Amino acid sequence: MKEKIAVAFSGGKDSVMMLHRLMEENQYEIACLITTVTDADQKTTSHKVDTSLLELQAQSIGIPLRKMVMSSFTAAEFEEKYGELMTQLKQEGITKIAYGDLFLEDVKEYKEELFARHGFSLILPLWKENSKELAESLVSLGYKAMTVCVDTAQLSDSFLGRLLTQEFFEALPPKVDVCGENGEYHSFVYDGPIFSFPVQFKVQEEDAYIDGRWRYKQLCTI
Repeated sequence: MKEKIAVAFSGGKDSVMMLHRLMEENQYEIACLITTVTDADQKTTSHKVDTSLLELQAQSIGIPLRKMVMSSFTAAEFEEKYGELMTQLKQEGITKIAYGDLFLEDVKEYKEELFARHGFSLILPLWKENSKELAESLVSLGYKAMTVCVDTAQLSDSFLGRLLTQEFFEALPPKVDVCGENGEYHSFVYDGPIFSFPVQFKVQEEDAYIDGRWRYKQLCTI
């Protein structure tokens, strides 16, 4: 019997490519997808995508979604909520959580230390992958994704709301990581090999949501 694990899931390209890799290797039973949600607006904390769309993603992928609801998303609250979740997961026989991180050592060390406090281990299927090759794989495998957030301190907001294609990646400035690993942009994946049906959505007509240097494209279900 395969070991059960949980997977951190934002609905973006790195999460999906990490899931693709795990499902392809078939070493673990993926018991659930975990996403962090802001209580006030019921959107994901980093991408600001409505959780109803992540629920549709999870249905299409065929793995249950578990929401970790945050009020302020401070480090203290994140660690408290994650601790509570890990206690629940451990009761279900789960002691490993997978993430789609690529190369940020400080982020990796923070998660490893947090997980170790609760007897958990971190799995990083994409660790040290080449960003350019991973982005090319996203396209060649047939995944469909759209940018939903741009950090305007690192990338022009002209890249917001664009489909992730080979042309998109080639147009990125040289200083920008192709996969946006430094937070340059975030994405929403709506179709591809691990999806049993495409996630239907529409882009809201009003101007992009603005939060300081961040610009968000607002999506909603049809």
